[in-house]
Amino acid sequence: MRKRVYRFFLDYEKEEAWVNDMAAQGWHLKRTMVGYFIFEKGEPGQYIYRNELVKGKKQDYFDFLETMNIEFVSKFGVWAYYRKKKSEGPFELFSDSSSKIKYLTLISRLFIAATFLNLLIGFINLYILLGESTEIILTTGVSSINFVVVIIMCTQILKVERRKKGLQRELHIFEA
Repeated sequence: MRKRVYRFFLDYEKEEAWVNDMAAQGWHLKRTMVGYFIFEKGEPGQYIYRNELVKGKKQDYFDFLETMNIEFVSKFGVWAYYRKKKSEGPFELFSDSSSKIKYLTLISRLFIAATFLNLLIGFINLYILLGESTEIILTTGVSSINFVVVIIMCTQILKVERRKKGLQRELHIFEA
């Protein structure tokens, strides 16, 4: 039995927690795209899932995960999902605060790029709007959407930066 779910996340940790909640109910992730998840019915609580931004990862990395009994589940764009049997113990992709901080920096850069792209497109549309555009409603709508996306991206950047600062404080406490 398969289940298709449409649900959009910007916070990768909330998305991962949701997928693990589904697994606890016996719904195992089979495939994902942005906002679209396909699950298959199985044994409840059998797997632990993790997602990761895999931009720049080489085949050696995926081979290493395989040697650790970490199964690749799905990849869409620069995001991938993995799983490991819960019976094999805890499953984390990052073993220390330093690697987690580097990872969060990568995510932050992705959000910053999306923010600047939407700002640019929004201002271009405003420039067209201020000219003698015959498509005022379309141009206004598109630029408004771009600026809403900018606000959403900025909140996500702030969340990621707060997580990084918390990890940096922990790292500083342990090093001191």
